[in-house]
Amino acid sequence: MQAVLAGDAPELSIIVIGYRMSRQLANTLYTLSTNYQREVSPGEYEVIVVENSSDDNIDERVVTGLGGNFHFFRREESGQSPVPAVNFAFSRCRGRTIGLVIDGARMVTPRVVRYALLASRMSAGALTVVPGYLLGEQSQELNVSSGYDERAEQALLDSIDWRADGYRLFSVASLSRANRNGYLQPMMECNCLFAAAERFARIGYADTRFDLRGGGAINLHIYRSLGLLSDSQLVVLPGEGSFHQYHGGVTTSEYDELVAVKAAHRDQLQAVWGGGFSSLRREPMLLGAVTHWAQPWLQLSLERAGRRFERVKSQGVPLWPDDP
Repeated sequence: MQAVLAGDAPELSIIVIGYRMSRQLANTLYTLSTNYQREVSPGEYEVIVVENSSDDNIDERVVTGLGGNFHFFRREESGQSPVPAVNFAFSRCRGRTIGLVIDGARMVTPRVVRYALLASRMSAGALTVVPGYLLGEQSQELNVSSGYDERAEQALLDSIDWRADGYRLFSVASLSRANRNGYLQPMMECNCLFAAAERFARIGYADTRFDLRGGGAINLHIYRSLGLLSDSQLVVLPGEGSFHQYHGGVTTSEYDELVAVKAAHRDQLQAVWGGGFSSLRREPMLLGAVTHWAQPWLQLSLERAGRRFERVKSQGVPLWPDDP
């Protein structure tokens, strides 16, 4: 599915998908630019931005102004799922390694690209995951009840001057419900991950059966599918993070049908998987520095991993049953 385009191919291609989130997408893309990412050059990576057309499109000049390694595509989609856009983006990637950010509202910290490159050079089987967080003090659908909205979030971001030091995002974040116990035990999903292009090909890229609004549980499916490849090496970046911005998304907003929508996502995931879907349970390798901004989350992860270890040991079952 990968295309061969003119020019020297970068080592890494990063896919970012956006829909009706111009402000959030602009923030995310800035965090992937060399204005912000540390110790990498534009020639080492490219960013493939695919936006499904809406009433809140990003200005293309915002994207192209970030550098010649940013490539922008806008699509008119008839369906409600981002999966066709994801697979289109795969076809435009030139890198041997691909990063995937299906939700374009995910800002990242300043060494994500450097460590993703490092991990891919260390191991051909590397599955590099960036732990996920939410901006705000609690789960965003709960925050809405307390008056949290895009304006409040923008004020929160302005208060920390994140462009000067992106690690300050840790100071205004909370754990997502899917990974509420930290990153030293099984994580259900990852919204910013990296793997060799051939490994995405081996799992069939993004499964087109995920046709629900927002893609349903496509990110969970891709993460576990990659992680279960027999030669996968799970690499976690403890000092880095991807931070979800509020944008009225399918599963992070408060509305009457939320419970039913989440149930539909679960049902579709189990149907596609064939039942028995669970979080990926492979032992992680940690890579990268941990700044003082990220250390409280490392401490929390250590404490909760310790409790899990004692519980699993008492049950006499494997700690990491998905390891070969």
